[in-house]
Amino acid sequence: MPVNTIYSILLKKENAHDDPIYCCTWAKINFSGDSAVTSKDFIVTGGLDCLVKVWTLQNDKLQLVYTLKGHRMAVVAVAVSPTAPIIASSSLDSSLIFWDLGSGKMLTEIPTGASDVWKMAFSGDGEHLCTGGHTGKVHIYGVKSGTLDKVLDTRGKFILSVACSGNSKYIATGAEDGVLCILDAAQAKVVHTVQAHSKPIRNLAFSPCNKRLATVSNDGFVRLYDVASAGLQYSLNLKCWAVGICFSGDGTRIATAAADGTVRVVLTEGLIVLNTFQEHTDMVWGVNFNSNNKRLVSVSKDTCINIYECPPLPPKTEKKEATLVK
Repeated sequence: MPVNTIYSILLKKENAHDDPIYCCTWAKINFSGDSAVTSKDFIVTGGLDCLVKVWTLQNDKLQLVYTLKGHRMAVVAVAVSPTAPIIASSSLDSSLIFWDLGSGKMLTEIPTGASDVWKMAFSGDGEHLCTGGHTGKVHIYGVKSGTLDKVLDTRGKFILSVACSGNSKYIATGAEDGVLCILDAAQAKVVHTVQAHSKPIRNLAFSPCNKRLATVSNDGFVRLYDVASAGLQYSLNLKCWAVGICFSGDGTRIATAAADGTVRVVLTEGLIVLNTFQEHTDMVWGVNFNSNNKRLVSVSKDTCINIYECPPLPPKTEKKEATLVK
């Protein structure tokens, strides 16, 4: 661990939902005009209780701002637009809902019909929302119009995870058979198909520089790929289901969520474990860094929301040598 870097748990919010919590995101929003909400830092969670909850962290206390009701089955993914105060949530009830983060009001509900919605992600410009499901196709919806704008076919199996690069150039999907697809969004075609894992890919994330893609799988591995070539750079075995992953905003660290109740903070270069938190009592489903990269949130089957202190790496940190996977 780098000198002067101290990791600790800041708070544990027990019974944050009545049932297991499946997803979370942490976003900083700048509102224009008058708003009833004064805070700009929000944590959004969703779970088996069909609810989306919006929280703020003030004076090191987690405060509930809104409870959003509209889904009829478990909420499996939440996201906040990178360009507007809009929350998106997806559910096993085959619906997408857009919410106003400032007021908590439902903006649009999109019935997706027979096509279920699993994970989803906003495009980097905030204009579209990409979803994946059992058909192996990526559905792209217009955020303003609420209409289905485009369908991209990976020609693969059930898409369990989807991510969009910050420059809106790429979309990545992870399937139940461990296949990773990288698609060119503008050309609407698959540019790379890789047998990345031996079991389902539960989650994936693009690095802030858009040049790397991190994946996690039921096979226990965290893997880091080069986006341009789809070449494997590093691999880390957590020795249990790896189900959640995110990059810090500066791209130097990755956080992982695992079935054994652990949250790991990992150095991006080499996938070297910097710290392991063992504060949850059951499977951890989601993790996310805050905007200044100093704190981390995790959610779990144990119905708890945990907040950790994760100081950024000091400048000019001496990194251990790591061997590229060939």
